Amino acid sequence: MASAELNERPTTPTSNASPSYDLVCIGFGPAQIATAIALREAKQPNNALFLERKQSFSWHSTSVPRSRMNIPFANDLATPRNPKSDFTYVNYLLAKGRLVEFANSDRLQPLRIEFEEYLRWCAEHFKDQVQYGHEVVAIAPERTPEGVRGWNVAVKGETGQTYIVRAKKILAPALSSSSTKSRRQPQLFNIDFEAGQRIVSFDQYLDRRDEIREPRKERLDIALVGNGQRMLEVLDDLLSCHRLGNITVVTENEALAPVRSLGHSESPSNPRLCEIWKRPSNESRSDIQDAPELVQRIYSRAYDKQLQTKGRYTLSVRSSDASLPRSHLIVAENNGTAALGHAGNELFGDVNTLVLGCREKGESLQEVQFKRNTVAPGCRIWLISAKSEGGRSLAKDLAIRAGEVVRALGVRLDARQDQMVINARM
Repeated sequence: MASAELNERPTTPTSNASPSYDLVCIGFGPAQIATAIALREAKQPNNALFLERKQSFSWHSTSVPRSRMNIPFANDLATPRNPKSDFTYVNYLLAKGRLVEFANSDRLQPLRIEFEEYLRWCAEHFKDQVQYGHEVVAIAPERTPEGVRGWNVAVKGETGQTYIVRAKKILAPALSSSSTKSRRQPQLFNIDFEAGQRIVSFDQYLDRRDEIREPRKERLDIALVGNGQRMLEVLDDLLSCHRLGNITVVTENEALAPVRSLGHSESPSNPRLCEIWKRPSNESRSDIQDAPELVQRIYSRAYDKQLQTKGRYTLSVRSSDASLPRSHLIVAENNGTAALGHAGNELFGDVNTLVLGCREKGESLQEVQFKRNTVAPGCRIWLISAKSEGGRSLAKDLAIRAGEVVRALGVRLDARQDQMVINARM
């Protein structure tokens, strides 16, 4: 439908009725904010447009309370590119009067809720440059006898009407990729709905959290199904409530290997005291950077639960090959294919015939490569990803790659910028 709306209009405008931009950015998440910051700090004027389908800035709001980012604070939207920027995380803390308190916390990874506030603080500085409530529905090449000389971007406004803007360059979100794509996702089976067994997704967990933790005559048994960090955070949160019953985790995540020695977990490892916190030797290593600390807390809480209830209520860990236990409630990862989002085939349908492939530029940026002599050199499309993993981490080179996009517009950045790469290991 979106392509039909775009094709009803000429792909080669015959008038200047459609506004023209050097750069059109689709969406206004962390990657686009980093680009906006680089544009503002450029030494030359620029002509860029940001289009966001949501009515206001929002980031991931389904985080478990007190959970932290997987990156140090210096991997923000500006510091790796320009440590003197007004939009560094340190400058945000200074503006909010919390710099000393944060430094005294002795934690380099900020709380996720505070990092979201930092992103919102940055986004607020660009509210006049972002058209909220405007959704990009299609992109088509602007063809001339000499070849493609630009892009026509179809945008659905707040009133539902579609209009066209013209762009020389486009920055779009990259395809979503799951951090657990290499792991087999646990399957749900043997679910007894007649007995009242129900499923809640990780996204719904916060909304149901108070209900789950309510006092009951019979303790609530819960099964947790998933592989990623959200599973670990939800498990940690569930164990903090002493009113819950047995908790069973069905996972392929080897980070929980030490916990298998508790309760009725399968194949207890019989670890020795000095070896229990060593990283698992299994080839399927966990990609969760702060797993040791988080898993130690899970272990301690599970042990306390087992001790206080004299072994009646425990935590057990099972592989996905095991049968799902009888539980009152199942909290499960959102399975299924990742949403294509803005960078899906539907959005770029009319451009696909020109595409040869994509060239990766670092961790967060890809540049679309076109077939020879089909697209003018000044017409470019990038796909950028914050690699946020559900709001848990940002690509370390995000700020630097945003600077590369800005330089491609012919805009000069400060020569002292783009020279800093942070690669700290926490």
